[in-house]
Amino acid sequence: MKKVSVVVPAYNSHDTLARCLGSLVNQTLQDIEIIVVNDCSTDDTWEIMKRCENQFPDKVIIIDSKENRGAGGARNIGFDMASGEYIGLVDSDDYVATNMYELLYNKAKECDYDMVDSGYYHESTDTATIFTGDNVTGTLDAGKRDILITAGGYLVTRIFKNELWNNPKIRMREKVRCLEDSEILTYMIMRSECIGNVKEILYRYCDTKDSATKDEEFESYLQSIIGAIKALFEVTHNLEHYEENRIAVEYEMAQLYNYGINRCLRDNIVRYGASIDKIDMYFKGLDVPEKEKLIELAALAHKVIKTPYRDNRFTIKKIPELDIAIMETSDRNFGHGSL
Repeated sequence: MKKVSVVVPAYNSHDTLARCLGSLVNQTLQDIEIIVVNDCSTDDTWEIMKRCENQFPDKVIIIDSKENRGAGGARNIGFDMASGEYIGLVDSDDYVATNMYELLYNKAKECDYDMVDSGYYHESTDTATIFTGDNVTGTLDAGKRDILITAGGYLVTRIFKNELWNNPKIRMREKVRCLEDSEILTYMIMRSECIGNVKEILYRYCDTKDSATKDEEFESYLQSIIGAIKALFEVTHNLEHYEENRIAVEYEMAQLYNYGINRCLRDNIVRYGASIDKIDMYFKGLDVPEKEKLIELAALAHKVIKTPYRDNRFTIKKIPELDIAIMETSDRNFGHGSL
């Protein structure tokens, strides 16, 4: 068994893959495997992968998927192959510090942590962030999990015990344009009993112009939002800690609901301006697709969000008053009454 398996999905990654893989094959942690999955690319991504495997056969495993399964599906192929004691994820657009996995693994072994996080650098905004502070490390309780869930963060800055992915088995949603992994971090936080951090900036996020997360096409974006809300509820509501962390998870679902509603109303919000006294105008003259999605969103929110928005301390703190009022109006207009 390797110490760490790193899973890299790659799709048309000609411009960035060599840099990404270079940062991985040169890791100071020697007992590592790098699993790179070609998600049916149409450029020379597969050739780049083959050259890397030929040069580093003891570290690199490449897989050529004959079907485009999206980033989630490509990662799932990698997860099925991963033999590491811990599993990490890297996107082919990005790259990491060469000591990242040695530092994360050594920290994990100090206290047998289920998960260890590190900081990341966002190139386009020139900002560095660490989501997991010392106040939420060690043995987790309800309060620490609430903070971790509502703070957000990224899978790619962390390593996770293999068993979190495989006992029971959990995988990402496939053939999804964006948000394919949005529920996974919350699931991992709720499954973990003890976590650690490395307070160093080890992951470099590169904001490429064609990134799937920038997709704003109406139908695919709304389907991604709806799928993310459903998945978040489905993977968490039967977990041991769900009730004690329910309002944190419901805040996450409310935030996604908020994104979906605002996409449906975007043209009217731009036309009339962002103001509470204009809310009723946002819902006037909507086209059939927008109305249908608002009905679907409202029905889903009614099913999964049980705490009224204004009774959820995370929602009222983290979601702007205008957006809460828009959600309440959407519930009245398209759902089962005000939450």
